[in-house]
Amino acid sequence: MLHVVYRSHGGENAKGRPAWYSKQVALLSFLRAARGAEHADLVFLNDGPIPQERLTLMREHGRVSAITGGSNRASYLAALRLAVRSDWADDDVVLFAEDDYLWRPDALTSLVATAATARAEYFAPYGVGTHDDIEGRVPQWRRPRTSRGEDSLPADVVRWVPHESTTSTFAVRVGALRQDHRLLVLCCFSGGDFDHTSLLAVQGIPRFRLRDLVSHHRGASSNPAVRLARAAYLTTVRGAVDVASLRTPARRRRLAAADPAVCTHMEDGWLAPAPAGRPRYWEDLAAQTLRWAAGREPSALA
Repeated sequence: MLHVVYRSHGGENAKGRPAWYSKQVALLSFLRAARGAEHADLVFLNDGPIPQERLTLMREHGRVSAITGGSNRASYLAALRLAVRSDWADDDVVLFAEDDYLWRPDALTSLVATAATARAEYFAPYGVGTHDDIEGRVPQWRRPRTSRGEDSLPADVVRWVPHESTTSTFAVRVGALRQDHRLLVLCCFSGGDFDHTSLLAVQGIPRFRLRDLVSHHRGASSNPAVRLARAAYLTTVRGAVDVASLRTPARRRRLAAADPAVCTHMEDGWLAPAPAGRPRYWEDLAAQTLRWAAGREPSALA
């Protein structure tokens, strides 16, 4: 069974967004995708007040749980706790979804189908790769590792293939999540893009090199004592993350990513690649989602 924890916040941040972005269209696209996943269990985890229009949609399609987290990390940790402490079966799959992604209509059906047959424990509907710097940057987009000569498949053909990492929007088998919970929590306190660190760690890949353990971004404070304390803290936590990621082969998880991506982060510079010959794919999908919600578009796949 597929469970979804959809994390949402009523406010906005300062990230650059495409002109067609809105959290309303993100939610609508997700609900459209959920229609195809039979018996999917939807939980909307809302950090703070949510605009009434979105809240009404959430209540119509699932359970709503309100928290006061105040940060991305706090709501992410709350989502992990919700899943770990639930009565969901270990064989079930839980998808953690953020509220600024645009989803293809076939996204969840594709996820359910691959989870039923794949040997992976983690699944990335939107994948990213690695980068050299730690502080102040996010991982660079990288296509999943495809087989040679298979890079020109039609847009409606999705394969789930081995990949390096992803964002906080990912799926995992509930049993594996319960076993990995402490490691995922530890990664949250390592600074920077903790989601990228987490997905590397569960696969048994140490994230931090020696220079990352001893050389850190200065942070906002000008107080030397505060800076020293922060550096000591990050060195300790990052060292612990690297040690914890040295798992035995039997405990190393496998991550499968959708190729092409079945959703995209709606942030300038981080849109998933559009299918060949369709440069406006995601923009067109956003418009199609609004037409579908207004009853003017059939529920056929984009």
